[in-house]
Amino acid sequence: MSFSRRRFLGMMGAGLLSLSPLRSRAVHANSQLPLVLIHHFDPAQTTITDAVRATMLAATNMAWLKQEQSVLVKVASNSYYAPPAVTSPAVLAGVINVLREYGAGQIYVGDMSGAYFVRHLPTRTDGSTRSVMRTNGLLQAAEETGATVHCFEEVPFDSAYIPGVPSVSSHSWGTDLQIAEILDRVDHIINLPRLGKHVLAGASLGLKNAIGYISDNSRMVLHRDAETFHQKIAEINAIPQLKDKMRLTMTLVDAALTTFGPDHGYHLPLDTPLIIASENIVNHDQIALLTLLWGRQMTPAAELADDPYLQMADIYNKSFVQEVWGQTAQTLPIFEPLEASEALTHINLAYDILHGGRPAEIHVKASGLALDERLTAILTGHPDLNIVLEG
Repeated sequence: MSFSRRRFLGMMGAGLLSLSPLRSRAVHANSQLPLVLIHHFDPAQTTITDAVRATMLAATNMAWLKQEQSVLVKVASNSYYAPPAVTSPAVLAGVINVLREYGAGQIYVGDMSGAYFVRHLPTRTDGSTRSVMRTNGLLQAAEETGATVHCFEEVPFDSAYIPGVPSVSSHSWGTDLQIAEILDRVDHIINLPRLGKHVLAGASLGLKNAIGYISDNSRMVLHRDAETFHQKIAEINAIPQLKDKMRLTMTLVDAALTTFGPDHGYHLPLDTPLIIASENIVNHDQIALLTLLWGRQMTPAAELADDPYLQMADIYNKSFVQEVWGQTAQTLPIFEPLEASEALTHINLAYDILHGGRPAEIHVKASGLALDERLTAILTGHPDLNIVLEG
Protein backbone atom coordinates (compact mmCIF):
# COMPACT_ATOMS: atom_id res chain seq x y z
CA MET A 1 0.00 0.00 0.00
CA SER A 2 1.24 3.51 -0.72
CA PHE A 3 -0.14 7.01 -0.61
CA SER A 4 2.44 9.26 -2.14
CA ARG A 5 3.05 12.91 -1.42
CA ARG A 6 2.49 13.70 -5.10
CA ARG A 7 -0.80 11.79 -5.12
CA PHE A 8 -1.98 13.55 -1.99
CA LEU A 9 -1.11 17.01 -3.19
CA GLY A 10 -3.06 16.25 -6.33
CA MET A 11 -6.27 15.83 -4.34
CA MET A 12 -7.31 19.44 -4.67
CA GLY A 13 -10.67 21.09 -4.93
CA ALA A 14 -11.58 21.23 -1.26
CA GLY A 15 -11.84 24.51 0.61
CA LEU A 16 -9.76 25.54 3.57
CA LEU A 17 -10.66 23.90 6.83
CA SER A 18 -11.95 26.06 9.63
CA LEU A 19 -9.48 26.50 12.45
CA SER A 20 -10.34 24.87 15.76
CA PRO A 21 -11.41 27.13 18.62
CA LEU A 22 -9.25 28.13 21.55
CA ARG A 23 -10.17 27.88 25.21
CA SER A 24 -8.96 29.14 28.55
CA ARG A 25 -6.10 27.09 29.96
CA ALA A 26 -5.68 25.91 33.51
CA VAL A 27 -2.31 26.80 35.03
CA HIS A 28 -0.99 25.12 38.16
CA ALA A 29 1.04 27.86 39.74
CA ASN A 30 2.81 25.54 42.18
CA SER A 31 3.51 22.69 39.80
CA GLN A 32 7.13 21.78 39.13
CA LEU A 33 7.70 19.35 36.28
CA PRO A 34 11.09 17.92 35.27
CA LEU A 35 13.21 20.28 33.21
CA VAL A 36 14.05 19.88 29.55
CA LEU A 37 17.66 19.65 28.39
CA ILE A 38 18.82 20.92 25.03
CA HIS A 39 22.35 19.77 24.29
CA HIS A 40 23.98 21.38 21.25
CA PHE A 41 27.17 19.77 20.03
CA ASP A 42 29.66 19.60 17.20
CA PRO A 43 29.92 16.03 15.81
CA ALA A 44 33.46 16.78 14.68
CA GLN A 45 34.42 17.21 18.33
CA THR A 46 31.95 14.89 20.13
CA THR A 47 30.55 11.60 18.86
CA ILE A 48 26.81 11.15 18.86
CA THR A 49 27.26 8.24 21.27
CA ASP A 50 29.07 10.45 23.77
CA ALA A 51 26.58 13.29 23.32
CA VAL A 52 23.65 10.92 23.90
CA ARG A 53 25.25 9.52 27.04
CA ALA A 54 25.99 12.95 28.48
CA THR A 55 22.48 14.22 27.75
CA MET A 56 20.77 11.10 29.07
CA LEU A 57 22.69 11.18 32.35
CA ALA A 58 22.03 14.90 32.77
CA ALA A 59 18.31 14.37 32.18
CA THR A 60 17.89 11.44 34.58
CA ASN A 61 20.03 10.02 37.38
CA MET A 62 19.15 6.43 36.37
CA ALA A 63 18.16 5.62 39.98
CA TRP A 64 14.94 4.11 38.65
CA LEU A 65 16.85 1.29 36.95
CA LYS A 66 17.64 -1.68 39.19
CA GLN A 67 19.94 -4.51 38.19
CA GLU A 68 18.48 -6.84 35.54
CA GLN A 69 15.23 -4.91 35.15
CA SER A 70 13.70 -4.87 31.68
CA VAL A 71 13.42 -1.79 29.47
CA LEU A 72 11.39 -1.19 26.33
CA VAL A 73 12.94 1.38 24.04
CA LYS A 74 10.12 2.71 21.86
CA VAL A 75 11.30 3.90 18.47
CA ALA A 76 9.36 5.54 15.66
CA SER A 77 9.69 3.05 12.82
CA ASN A 78 6.50 4.05 11.08
CA SER A 79 8.02 3.69 7.60
CA TYR A 80 11.06 2.40 5.78
CA TYR A 81 12.19 5.96 4.94
CA ALA A 82 15.43 7.29 6.41
CA PRO A 83 15.63 9.59 9.44
CA PRO A 84 14.22 12.09 10.22
CA ALA A 85 11.12 10.26 8.98
CA VAL A 86 11.97 7.69 11.69
CA THR A 87 14.06 7.60 14.87
CA SER A 88 17.78 8.01 14.29
CA PRO A 89 19.62 4.68 14.69
CA ALA A 90 22.46 6.63 16.30
CA VAL A 91 20.39 7.76 19.29
CA LEU A 92 19.00 4.24 19.68
CA ALA A 93 22.49 2.73 19.87
CA GLY A 94 23.64 5.39 22.34
CA VAL A 95 20.70 4.85 24.69
CA ILE A 96 21.06 1.07 24.67
CA ASN A 97 24.74 1.42 25.57
CA VAL A 98 23.83 3.54 28.61
CA LEU A 99 21.17 1.06 29.71
CA ARG A 100 23.74 -1.74 29.50
CA GLU A 101 26.24 0.33 31.47
CA TYR A 102 23.70 0.81 34.28
CA GLY A 103 22.80 -2.86 34.58
CA ALA A 104 19.62 -3.28 32.55
CA GLY A 105 18.50 -6.83 31.94
CA GLN A 106 16.37 -7.51 28.88
CA ILE A 107 16.30 -4.52 26.54
CA TYR A 108 13.58 -4.53 23.91
CA VAL A 109 13.37 -2.23 20.90
CA GLY A 110 9.75 -2.10 19.87
CA ASP A 111 7.21 -0.67 17.46
CA MET A 112 4.59 -1.56 14.85
CA SER A 113 4.90 0.40 11.64
CA GLY A 114 2.15 2.55 10.15
CA ALA A 115 -0.95 1.08 8.54
CA TYR A 116 0.37 1.64 5.00
CA PHE A 117 3.23 -0.72 5.86
CA VAL A 118 1.89 -3.18 8.48
CA ARG A 119 -1.58 -4.52 9.34
CA HIS A 120 -2.05 -7.02 12.20
CA LEU A 121 -5.52 -8.51 11.84
CA PRO A 122 -7.36 -11.48 13.40
CA THR A 123 -7.06 -13.52 10.20
CA ARG A 124 -3.77 -12.31 8.72
CA THR A 125 -0.75 -10.03 9.07
CA ASP A 126 0.30 -7.86 6.14
CA GLY A 127 3.78 -6.40 6.05
CA SER A 128 6.59 -6.55 8.61
CA THR A 129 7.96 -3.96 11.03
CA ARG A 130 11.18 -5.97 11.17
CA SER A 131 11.56 -5.59 7.42
CA VAL A 132 10.80 -1.88 7.70
CA MET A 133 13.43 -1.54 10.45
CA ARG A 134 15.95 -3.40 8.33
CA THR A 135 15.54 -0.79 5.59
CA ASN A 136 15.59 2.33 7.80
CA GLY A 137 18.60 1.19 9.85
CA LEU A 138 16.98 0.66 13.26
CA LEU A 139 17.24 -3.13 13.11
CA GLN A 140 21.00 -3.08 12.68
CA ALA A 141 21.44 -0.53 15.48
CA ALA A 142 19.38 -2.68 17.86
CA GLU A 143 21.08 -5.94 16.97
CA GLU A 144 24.62 -4.56 17.09
CA THR A 145 24.03 -3.36 20.66
CA GLY A 146 22.53 -6.67 21.76
CA ALA A 147 18.92 -5.56 22.19
CA THR A 148 15.92 -7.73 21.35
CA VAL A 149 13.81 -6.40 18.51
CA HIS A 150 10.14 -6.79 19.46
CA CYS A 151 7.71 -6.07 16.64
CA PHE A 152 4.23 -5.99 18.11
CA GLU A 153 2.59 -7.70 15.13
CA GLU A 154 4.89 -10.71 15.52
CA VAL A 155 2.95 -11.72 18.66
CA PRO A 156 0.00 -13.99 17.71
CA PHE A 157 -3.09 -11.82 17.37
CA ASP A 158 -5.04 -13.45 20.20
CA SER A 159 -2.37 -12.47 22.72
CA ALA A 160 -0.83 -9.40 21.05
CA TYR A 161 -2.97 -6.75 22.78
CA ILE A 162 -4.50 -5.95 26.15
CA PRO A 163 -7.11 -3.32 27.07
CA GLY A 164 -5.77 0.20 27.53
CA VAL A 165 -7.56 2.22 30.19
CA PRO A 166 -6.54 5.88 30.57
CA SER A 167 -6.24 7.01 34.20
CA VAL A 168 -8.85 9.73 33.90
CA SER A 169 -12.42 10.05 35.16
CA SER A 170 -13.76 9.90 31.61
CA HIS A 171 -12.14 9.43 28.23
CA SER A 172 -13.02 9.27 24.55
CA TRP A 173 -11.87 5.73 23.81
CA GLY A 174 -14.64 3.66 25.39
CA THR A 175 -13.51 0.04 25.04
CA ASP A 176 -11.71 0.61 21.73
CA LEU A 177 -8.18 1.14 23.04
CA GLN A 178 -6.02 -1.96 22.73
CA ILE A 179 -2.29 -1.72 23.50
CA ALA A 180 0.70 -3.99 22.96
CA GLU A 181 0.87 -6.64 25.67
CA ILE A 182 4.59 -6.03 26.28
CA LEU A 183 3.70 -2.82 28.13
CA ASP A 184 2.40 -4.97 30.97
CA ARG A 185 5.62 -6.99 31.15
CA VAL A 186 8.45 -4.48 31.08
CA ASP A 187 9.69 -2.49 34.06
CA HIS A 188 10.59 0.75 32.27
CA ILE A 189 10.10 2.60 28.98
CA ILE A 190 12.40 4.97 27.11
CA ASN A 191 10.74 6.98 24.34
CA LEU A 192 12.80 7.90 21.26
CA PRO A 193 10.69 9.90 18.81
CA ARG A 194 11.90 11.93 15.83
CA LEU A 195 11.42 15.64 15.19
CA GLY A 196 8.92 15.93 12.40
CA LYS A 197 5.91 17.69 10.99
CA HIS A 198 2.76 15.59 10.64
CA VAL A 199 0.07 16.27 8.08
CA LEU A 200 -2.70 15.15 10.47
CA ALA A 201 -1.41 15.87 13.99
CA GLY A 202 0.59 18.97 13.13
CA ALA A 203 3.75 17.50 14.65
CA SER A 204 5.06 14.00 15.35
CA LEU A 205 6.94 14.05 18.66
CA GLY A 206 6.96 12.01 21.88
CA LEU A 207 3.24 11.84 22.65
CA LYS A 208 2.36 10.93 19.07
CA ASN A 209 4.91 8.10 19.18
CA ALA A 210 2.45 6.18 21.39
CA ILE A 211 0.33 5.37 18.32
CA GLY A 212 2.83 2.62 17.61
CA TYR A 213 1.60 0.72 20.69
CA ILE A 214 -2.03 0.39 19.63
CA SER A 215 -3.81 -2.24 17.58
CA ASP A 216 -4.96 -1.85 13.99
CA ASN A 217 -8.57 -1.46 15.10
CA SER A 218 -7.60 1.20 17.65
CA ARG A 219 -5.73 3.06 14.91
CA MET A 220 -8.88 2.94 12.80
CA VAL A 221 -10.95 4.37 15.67
CA LEU A 222 -8.37 7.12 16.25
CA HIS A 223 -8.58 8.27 12.64
CA ARG A 224 -12.28 7.59 12.07
CA ASP A 225 -13.43 9.46 15.20
CA ALA A 226 -11.29 12.39 14.16
CA GLU A 227 -13.09 15.02 16.22
CA THR A 228 -11.31 13.56 19.28
CA PHE A 229 -8.07 12.73 17.45
CA HIS A 230 -5.88 14.94 19.65
CA GLN A 231 -7.69 13.98 22.83
CA LYS A 232 -7.19 10.30 22.04
CA ILE A 233 -3.45 10.77 21.54
CA ALA A 234 -3.16 12.47 24.92
CA GLU A 235 -5.28 9.76 26.57
CA ILE A 236 -3.10 6.92 25.29
CA ASN A 237 -0.25 8.47 27.24
CA ALA A 238 -2.43 8.40 30.38
CA ILE A 239 -2.71 4.62 30.56
CA PRO A 240 -0.87 3.35 33.67
CA GLN A 241 1.55 1.24 31.62
CA LEU A 242 2.90 4.42 30.03
CA LYS A 243 2.24 7.08 32.65
CA ASP A 244 3.88 5.06 35.44
CA LYS A 245 6.74 3.48 33.47
CA MET A 246 7.94 6.27 31.17
CA ARG A 247 11.39 7.32 32.35
CA LEU A 248 12.76 9.49 29.57
CA THR A 249 11.82 10.98 26.22
CA MET A 250 14.78 11.91 24.05
CA THR A 251 15.09 13.21 20.49
CA LEU A 252 18.29 13.49 18.51
CA VAL A 253 17.93 16.32 16.01
CA ASP A 254 20.68 15.96 13.44
CA ALA A 255 17.95 16.51 10.87
CA ALA A 256 14.30 17.54 11.07
CA LEU A 257 11.32 16.77 8.86
CA THR A 258 9.97 20.30 8.62
CA THR A 259 7.09 19.87 6.16
CA PHE A 260 4.34 17.36 5.37
CA GLY A 261 5.12 14.23 7.42
CA PRO A 262 5.11 11.62 8.73
CA ASP A 263 6.95 9.88 5.89
CA HIS A 264 7.63 12.55 3.24
CA GLY A 265 8.68 16.15 3.44
CA TYR A 266 11.64 18.49 3.58
CA HIS A 267 14.74 17.14 5.36
CA LEU A 268 16.49 19.98 7.16
CA PRO A 269 20.03 18.91 8.11
CA LEU A 270 21.82 20.43 11.10
CA ASP A 271 25.59 20.69 10.94
CA THR A 272 25.67 20.90 14.73
CA PRO A 273 22.93 18.62 16.11
CA LEU A 274 20.69 19.09 19.12
CA ILE A 275 19.46 16.53 21.63
CA ILE A 276 16.24 17.29 23.50
CA ALA A 277 15.57 15.21 26.60
CA SER A 278 13.26 15.22 29.60
CA GLU A 279 11.79 12.86 32.15
CA ASN A 280 8.47 14.57 31.39
CA ILE A 281 7.07 13.70 27.98
CA VAL A 282 4.79 16.74 27.70
CA ASN A 283 7.54 19.23 28.56
CA HIS A 284 9.76 17.45 26.05
CA ASP A 285 7.12 17.84 23.36
CA GLN A 286 6.50 21.50 24.12
CA ILE A 287 10.16 22.32 23.59
CA ALA A 288 10.48 19.92 20.65
CA LEU A 289 7.54 21.62 18.96
CA LEU A 290 9.20 25.02 19.27
CA THR A 291 12.43 23.51 17.93
CA LEU A 292 10.48 22.17 14.95
CA LEU A 293 9.04 25.62 14.31
CA TRP A 294 12.58 27.02 14.48
CA GLY A 295 13.51 24.46 11.84
CA ARG A 296 10.67 25.69 9.67
CA GLN A 297 12.21 29.17 9.81
CA MET A 298 15.23 27.68 8.01
CA THR A 299 13.15 25.76 5.48
CA PRO A 300 12.92 27.15 1.93
CA ALA A 301 9.77 29.16 1.32
CA ALA A 302 8.81 26.99 -1.65
CA GLU A 303 8.84 23.90 0.59
CA LEU A 304 6.72 25.62 3.24
CA ALA A 305 4.22 26.65 0.57
CA ASP A 306 3.98 22.98 -0.47
CA ASP A 307 3.09 21.86 3.08
CA PRO A 308 -0.58 20.76 2.99
CA TYR A 309 -1.39 20.69 6.72
CA LEU A 310 -3.83 23.59 6.91
CA GLN A 311 -5.48 23.09 3.54
CA MET A 312 -5.64 19.33 3.23
CA ALA A 313 -5.30 17.56 6.61
CA ASP A 314 -8.98 16.66 6.87
CA ILE A 315 -9.18 15.39 3.29
CA TYR A 316 -6.02 13.34 3.78
CA ASN A 317 -7.42 11.73 6.94
CA LYS A 318 -10.78 10.94 5.35
CA SER A 319 -9.08 9.40 2.31
CA PHE A 320 -6.72 7.42 4.55
CA VAL A 321 -9.59 5.98 6.62
CA GLN A 322 -11.61 5.13 3.52
CA GLU A 323 -8.70 3.50 1.70
CA VAL A 324 -7.30 1.46 4.58
CA TRP A 325 -10.38 0.58 6.61
CA GLY A 326 -13.36 1.35 4.37
CA GLN A 327 -14.83 3.72 6.96
CA THR A 328 -16.08 7.32 6.91
CA ALA A 329 -14.16 9.72 9.14
CA GLN A 330 -15.30 12.71 11.15
CA THR A 331 -13.81 16.15 10.54
CA LEU A 332 -10.25 16.48 11.81
CA PRO A 333 -9.42 19.62 13.85
CA ILE A 334 -6.41 21.65 12.78
CA PHE A 335 -4.50 24.40 14.57
CA GLU A 336 -2.73 27.58 13.57
CA PRO A 337 -0.51 28.48 15.27
CA LEU A 338 0.46 25.05 16.59
CA GLU A 339 2.25 26.50 19.63
CA ALA A 340 -0.73 28.47 20.96
CA SER A 341 -1.17 27.63 24.65
CA GLU A 342 -4.96 27.64 24.30
CA ALA A 343 -5.24 25.46 21.20
CA LEU A 344 -6.73 22.01 21.79
CA THR A 345 -3.64 20.19 20.52
CA HIS A 346 -2.60 16.87 22.00
CA ILE A 347 0.28 18.65 23.78
CA ASN A 348 -2.01 21.08 25.61
CA LEU A 349 -4.57 18.35 26.28
CA ALA A 350 -1.80 16.14 27.70
CA TYR A 351 -0.90 18.89 30.17
CA ASP A 352 -4.54 18.88 31.28
CA ILE A 353 -4.93 15.10 31.39
CA LEU A 354 -1.58 14.19 32.93
CA HIS A 355 -0.94 17.25 35.12
CA GLY A 356 -4.19 19.14 35.60
CA GLY A 357 -3.03 22.10 33.51
CA ARG A 358 0.03 23.78 32.12
CA PRO A 359 2.92 24.29 34.55
CA ALA A 360 3.63 27.74 35.90
CA GLU A 361 7.13 27.42 34.43
CA ILE A 362 8.89 25.08 32.00
CA HIS A 363 12.59 25.10 32.80
CA VAL A 364 14.90 24.51 29.86
CA LYS A 365 18.63 24.02 30.42
CA ALA A 366 20.95 24.55 27.46
CA SER A 367 24.37 22.89 27.37
CA GLY A 368 27.25 22.50 24.95
CA LEU A 369 27.49 24.98 22.11
CA ALA A 370 25.49 28.18 22.27
CA LEU A 371 22.00 27.85 20.85
CA ASP A 372 21.12 29.56 17.60
CA GLU A 373 19.76 33.03 18.31
CA ARG A 374 16.56 32.26 16.41
CA LEU A 375 15.95 29.17 18.55
CA THR A 376 16.54 31.18 21.71
CA ALA A 377 14.11 33.79 20.43
CA ILE A 378 11.36 31.27 19.74
CA LEU A 379 11.84 29.59 23.12
CA THR A 380 11.61 32.87 24.99
CA GLY A 381 9.20 34.65 22.68
CA HIS A 382 5.97 33.10 23.94
CA PRO A 383 5.23 34.46 27.43
CA ASP A 384 2.04 32.37 27.63
CA LEU A 385 4.13 29.17 27.46
CA ASN A 386 6.03 30.10 30.65
CA ILE A 387 9.43 28.91 29.44
CA VAL A 388 12.48 29.74 31.54
CA LEU A 389 15.74 29.27 29.60
CA GLU A 390 18.80 28.49 31.68
CA GLY A 391 22.43 27.86 30.85
